[in-house]
Amino acid sequence: MAADEEYHREKWTWFGNEAERVEMDVIRNQHVLRSHVDKMALRRQAEKKKSAHMKYLEKLSQKAPDFAVPLRAHTVWEGMTVILSCSVQGCPPPKVEWYKDGEPLIISSRPWNYSLQENFGLSVLEIRRCSPEDAGEYKVVARSALGEATTFGTLVVNSCQGAVAGSEHWQTSGLQQQQDAQFDISFPPTWVREGSSLFLQCTFTSALLPFQQDVSWFRDGVRLQQSSNVDIKMFDNKATITIMTANKENEGVYCARLRTKDGFKEHMTFVYLKDGPAAVLEGPASPLAVEVSDVNKDYVFLTWQPPSADGASPVEGYYVER
Repeated sequence: MAADEEYHREKWTWFGNEAERVEMDVIRNQHVLRSHVDKMALRRQAEKKKSAHMKYLEKLSQKAPDFAVPLRAHTVWEGMTVILSCSVQGCPPPKVEWYKDGEPLIISSRPWNYSLQENFGLSVLEIRRCSPEDAGEYKVVARSALGEATTFGTLVVNSCQGAVAGSEHWQTSGLQQQQDAQFDISFPPTWVREGSSLFLQCTFTSALLPFQQDVSWFRDGVRLQQSSNVDIKMFDNKATITIMTANKENEGVYCARLRTKDGFKEHMTFVYLKDGPAAVLEGPASPLAVEVSDVNKDYVFLTWQPPSADGASPVEGYYVER
């Protein structure tokens, strides 16, 4: 009997040790699995934040199209070769289109006459064996999702018979050079209170010639377009722009660009936006340049700039209401 009891006691002791060993293995495997799951969740969260930050940086690097080197006028003899070139910049890279006298320039229609090359923002049009038909006004338009930019250049072809093709863009019927308009009185640095209207005006020395009718307005290098809040008007010898309701985002360097025979003339000045009254007495003003970089059902990423008027107390945060 004593031997049987000893055998059964050893057997239960072995079974208990084996069960304890299995339990420890299960607990160890649970810890390993939980640690692996936590690492995967952290990796997914880090990748999501990285993707959102990369999109934000890509958005910051975007820039509307602009011509660093515009087209310029050329005068050549009939039968010569002329090269028209311009340099455009922008992010994303804009699409470039050529026009002649307001019509799209189809290179494939005259491959023996036209040759177009585009590399790294430089667009070069080569016109071989110029004839009076090639004279006229050439225009290059660069377009992207952020806007568009335009540059002009006139080609005059001197005929061997003495006629000057394309000169109607430059001369009067009396064959005397007509002076193009220049800036006369331009807008000075301007201070505007937030919420009020902004009005800028520039006058010219004479009435604008036909090729000068398109006076362009820019803010911080981005061309302004007609909209419900932006009113752009042209008169015989002046151009105006009115922003109906000016906000902090409208602060910056404003530029009026006038096309001339030699290229472009520009007038620039800075427009300052004073803070409007706070919604709460002695409280801070509204945040500036609010942008949404990412939206999800559980979160939203917001970026903004602090207001210049903080109500004599540092801004610690904002409440976002759904």
